Amino acid sequence: MTDKNNKLCQPCAVCGESQPQMFRIWFDDYIKLYRCKVCGFVSQFPGPGNYTIVTEYNDMYSLDFLKTGQEFMYPKRRRVLQDIVDRITKYQATGKILDIGCGDGHFLYLSSKKGFNCYGVEESKKLSSYASTKSGAKIIQGAYNKSMFPENFFDIISLIQVLEHIPTPIDALETVKYHLRPKGIMIIEVPSINAPNFLAYRFTRMNKLVKPPRGGVIYSHFGYYSPESLCILTRKCGFKKEELVTGRWQYKYSGFLKIIGQLLDPVFNSAKIGGILYIGRNEV
Repeated sequence: MTDKNNKLCQPCAVCGESQPQMFRIWFDDYIKLYRCKVCGFVSQFPGPGNYTIVTEYNDMYSLDFLKTGQEFMYPKRRRVLQDIVDRITKYQATGKILDIGCGDGHFLYLSSKKGFNCYGVEESKKLSSYASTKSGAKIIQGAYNKSMFPENFFDIISLIQVLEHIPTPIDALETVKYHLRPKGIMIIEVPSINAPNFLAYRFTRMNKLVKPPRGGVIYSHFGYYSPESLCILTRKCGFKKEELVTGRWQYKYSGFLKIIGQLLDPVFNSAKIGGILYIGRNEV
């Protein structure tokens, strides 16, 4: 695929569309994002040039959070992660679980308390070492790849706030499918292009709505999923959707905001607004 200037362009990472006229510029500032008209996936490609995303995580993180007395880097995420663990047990109550991009091991720590046999993969040397100590899980330091584990080895594999960082999501999910037993469970949690600030940007075109520190368009994110584009990707890779929920604000906040979240979650979920949690089964 080439653009009008004959520069090399990449096909859509989700549906494979390669015709330049099937893409439009969705965001054009310090990063340029394109939206595929076929599947709706928004990403830094197709477009000429090189990746601007962060692709090396070996020494990107520190353990400075320990100096403040925190057990984990993002302690406010505990209720969100616990919700994922609780949902998993509805489909698979025991067995081996792999968390890809496990970070400081927070999710594995909670999973181990439910009795799962926990494994993790983490590129950061510091975080992988801490995760192993804190969670008791078997952690491999490095970039996730097919050679790390045997075929059909895991009952559950999770990618929590990870898939949006991966430029080749089909390759990643095909590797997950290889490591996951038949009928095994895959968990994906990703930010959504249908988050309130993204929707506000869509209608106003005010770049500041999706620029740091508000979050949204950041260098380390290659792709921006909607429920529709995520389902297209997972079906293409051989997974059957068991559950997809959006929003989940009641788990992200406490106190009065938690109550507001409980009231709004059904509405946001019905409208497919907010961060996405996907649970799928490995089809044979």
